[in-house]
Amino acid sequence: MNKKKILVLFLFIFFLASSLFGQVKKENKLLIGRLELSEHKYKSAIEKFNYVIKNDPPNYEPYYFRGIAKLELGDVIGAEGDFTEAIKLKPLYVDSYIARASVRDRLLNHEGAFEDYKSAMVIDSTNSDIYLNRAITYNYLQDFDNAIKDCKKALYYRNKKELVYLIKGMSEMGLKNYYKAINDFNIIIRSNPRKSNTYVRRATAYYYLFHYDSALTDINYALHLDDKNTYAYFQRAMIHNKIDHKGDALKDLNKVLELSPNSTSAYYNRALIYSDKEEYKKALTDYEKVILLNSKNILAYYNRALIYQRLKKINLARKDVEKVIEIYPDFVDAYKLRASLKQQIGDYKGAEQDKQTAEIINNTKLDITDSLKRNEELNIAKVTSFSGNNSNKNIEQISNNEIALISPYYISLLASTKHKRIVDSWNKKNNAFSAYFLLNADNNEISEELKKEKLKTLNEKILLNYKNGELYLKRAIVYASLDIYDKAILDFNKSLHLDADNYMAHFGKANMLFQTISRVESNNYNIDMVIKDYDKCIALNPNFSYAYFNRAYLKFQNENYIGAIEDYSEAIKQSPSFAEAYLNRALILLILENDEQACLDLSKAGELGIIKGYSLISKYCSK
Repeated sequence: MNKKKILVLFLFIFFLASSLFGQVKKENKLLIGRLELSEHKYKSAIEKFNYVIKNDPPNYEPYYFRGIAKLELGDVIGAEGDFTEAIKLKPLYVDSYIARASVRDRLLNHEGAFEDYKSAMVIDSTNSDIYLNRAITYNYLQDFDNAIKDCKKALYYRNKKELVYLIKGMSEMGLKNYYKAINDFNIIIRSNPRKSNTYVRRATAYYYLFHYDSALTDINYALHLDDKNTYAYFQRAMIHNKIDHKGDALKDLNKVLELSPNSTSAYYNRALIYSDKEEYKKALTDYEKVILLNSKNILAYYNRALIYQRLKKINLARKDVEKVIEIYPDFVDAYKLRASLKQQIGDYKGAEQDKQTAEIINNTKLDITDSLKRNEELNIAKVTSFSGNNSNKNIEQISNNEIALISPYYISLLASTKHKRIVDSWNKKNNAFSAYFLLNADNNEISEELKKEKLKTLNEKILLNYKNGELYLKRAIVYASLDIYDKAILDFNKSLHLDADNYMAHFGKANMLFQTISRVESNNYNIDMVIKDYDKCIALNPNFSYAYFNRAYLKFQNENYIGAIEDYSEAIKQSPSFAEAYLNRALILLILENDEQACLDLSKAGELGIIKGYSLISKYCSK
């Protein structure tokens, strides 16, 4: 064999080996991505699938699995796009249709979901998961008969998943077939006796059958299995309320709100109990929270209007009842209430018109078809819903930092000349003022050299006056600014040991703990610990607006929207020109789709100098 032939053979083998190596590498990427997906490493898995999509010939698998990863990360629209691409590349793969139908359900595109179920059945009409997932859609649409039929079909094709019995049981509950529902829940309990929520669901069925003792037994066992189960506390509150144990019901609702501060149903039902007890001020506060969390809930407006009527605040009652009519013009009781309010102010003609309107709506509803009746029930469900607004149109922009809350302020001993925000702290022990600069993440421009000089000066002062808590506080602040957190925490603790009443020490310590959590991966601290230091700061100085502002930010991170709104409101109360508090409160209100109040806050923020407020108004308030 001559040298030329050997060279050609070598090159052929080299290119073949390179090609095979590249193919193995790509296949490994897909396998690694799938492994990471199973380990819930969704972002890393997406990177692997991206690589395969970019470098491999077209293949449905990376799109399908990337769609699943995106779905787990909350990118529902992106997931739908990936499942669509997977279907184009492999039109006969049933799981892609089932996955896309599930996504379309979440996007409230139920018609599209049903089309996908139909396509999947054409491919494989014996696939039980098609019927199970379609049952979920029917259940959501409150078409309980069809949901049960699909569950039975899934069981016929040997799908024994708990979810089949759960959806069937919940649908039987929807049809008020409580004994049948209990049978379904019994099957789940026999196969999985440690699942807390199943006992709560069975308790709910017992509740509707007036078997309150059995219901309480199930609830108490559910809480024995999981003492953080908000669903259980809520259902037990409903039982206690039914058997006239109002105090126990309130305790359980308080527990729900402790564990889940955004529970509109807990606020609403607590308001009802307060109203029954004629504690109207507390009831009004809770209805306000329901409306903050769900500004389209007609029941909160309606019941608040009833309280205002009892308190003879006719204008406020009228405003609420007209909001009800605006949201849901077919709500008969709203017209009856407005008629009563008009009578109270002598507008008898207007009252008569409202009574006639109520009668017309009632008569119209007598003749509607079953399909129209179902649509009507769905509309009522929307406007009486107590679910949070976790998937509204504004959340994506906020979560992607297209609009972001202004971060907490922290104290500094140094600041550039353009940052003039200063707080004067009165130290009772020293009988002296100390001035601190207030900075946040947007204005940290101090050189390390200046910080180290300040540290040297403080070291010298502490040597001469080692019992002065304020000096340790100042040194802790400098240590924190240099990211020397271990020494900073020692100095904060030393400062508080020497001067426990210095609210600025608690404020500074909380700031530093938050910085630690934000910048360093640490298991030593969490947001709740930071909040406790802000709590102590506020207890020592209830007028310190920046402590409320910072605590609100942390509550927002914990998804305690009501608590965050209340703290921003308190910050504004203490400092009426606190523009950043208006802006942040507005952004949370946008998340809750309370656009009317949000736009008022954006306007105020803009008026007080935050130009961003006006740009957000043009985006969210120009409808």
